[in-house]
Amino acid sequence: MAGLPYWTNSLASREYYEPIYTNQFEVILTPPPVITGSEVALLVEHVTKLSGLPEINSAGELVEQKYKFATRSYAGAVPDTTTADLSLTFTVNLNEENNAYIYNILRAWNDILYNPLTGSQGLKRDYVGSMSVHVSNKTGEIFREWSFPSIIPADKLTAIELDYTSNDVYEVTMKYRADNWTETRIGQINV
Repeated sequence: MAGLPYWTNSLASREYYEPIYTNQFEVILTPPPVITGSEVALLVEHVTKLSGLPEINSAGELVEQKYKFATRSYAGAVPDTTTADLSLTFTVNLNEENNAYIYNILRAWNDILYNPLTGSQGLKRDYVGSMSVHVSNKTGEIFREWSFPSIIPADKLTAIELDYTSNDVYEVTMKYRADNWTETRIGQINV
């Protein structure tokens, strides 16, 4: 017997190609240098979700021309966007001092832009941070990574919602804007 056709006719089956699992990633977030403390290193442990990684069509909106009844289409001359809007979700815990350290780090970062308690505002050089994202297989081999050398907070933190009948755990979502990035992919085709 030569084997079942659904197996023998599939290269991915015969070669044991591994699927990409969306939970195999690591985010390294570096706030501005003014935000210090041992808890900053814990940001990586509290990220649960990331969305907004750049998958953009840099050609922009299509442009059309007409000749009688025929339509010709071209790539646009202006890109759709040159930025990335990233959304990260963090779990929030209290340490032995009853400090909601993840919330406090993210809040301090936002307060550099504008502190509602003092009215002070910061300059970009004071509130810019960085982030890198590594996506790997189950053994930790990275096959795709992004580096965002310049990110800034782009929205307010998720407010805590209190409910006597809920069993939910508080998570905070923060949005960041990246002006530029680099991306590396194993097997990427450069044209």
